[in-house]
Amino acid sequence: MPVMALLLGSTLWGFLWLPLRYFNQNGLHGAWLILVIYVLLALPAGLWSWRRRFELRGHHWTLLGLLVFGGWTNVAFMMSLVHGEVVRMLLLFYLSPVWSIFAARIFLHEPVGWRGALAATLAVGGSALVVSQGQGLSLNDLSTNDLLAISSGFAFALSNVVLRADEALGDMHRATSVWWGCVLLALPFTFFQTWPILSPTHYVYLLGFSWLWIAGATLAIQYGVARMPVSVSAVIMPFEVIVGALSAWWLAGENPGLLELLGGILILAAALLQITRSQQHPVSLGGVEMEKGEF
Repeated sequence: MPVMALLLGSTLWGFLWLPLRYFNQNGLHGAWLILVIYVLLALPAGLWSWRRRFELRGHHWTLLGLLVFGGWTNVAFMMSLVHGEVVRMLLLFYLSPVWSIFAARIFLHEPVGWRGALAATLAVGGSALVVSQGQGLSLNDLSTNDLLAISSGFAFALSNVVLRADEALGDMHRATSVWWGCVLLALPFTFFQTWPILSPTHYVYLLGFSWLWIAGATLAIQYGVARMPVSVSAVIMPFEVIVGALSAWWLAGENPGLLELLGGILILAAALLQITRSQQHPVSLGGVEMEKGEF
């Protein structure tokens, strides 16, 4: 059951681009879509946290860090998926375990070690191949969607550092902070997009997407990673990239080149190396295992 749950969660995240683009094409554009999704999640979660606000004493800086970094993780990643190439966005986000090497070194004074250095080298080489297609890396090769995906992974790594500095805060409070961060950070982007006009049927779809797809994927990942060793779940989690690649090839006609595939292999190898370098119990962000590259 844990393996099946993890595969289900990874599949849902790998297919995430499909409903995002569906709603975008039907009038609910990127920022508005993200705002509505997380309002539906944040309101009941916020009410629950408010009733148990006595548990938040001494955790204000953690809550603020999760609101900013956790919120941007989700907002930037979802916006990149709406318009960017699916595989490219997933791979650039999967640099997050490597970003955590440097973040943990700077803020938590953790040693890098040879495995961390090797992971960083593989990730840098892989990302250069993904972005430049072997033509020489330049900042001009980075699109807005690339920067969103990279910044999402970087924010995820910082969220990981925040949680590892304060692991006493309950999962539901963490989720509440992250979800409200998504609401607040998505709101300014809606000022530059047209007011959404949806049919009643689409609102029903949106409600189901929020509570069944997003929440369901979150619970499936949480169930799976809590019941198996880190070294095992780390091997399964990149299944998300495989699902994303195959679904984008089949449904969106995206065909990654040979160099892009090679870069993806290097990035996933770096992520796997970094994830498995520690066998400590994982911490979670919004109910999702933090060491596995999921948001």
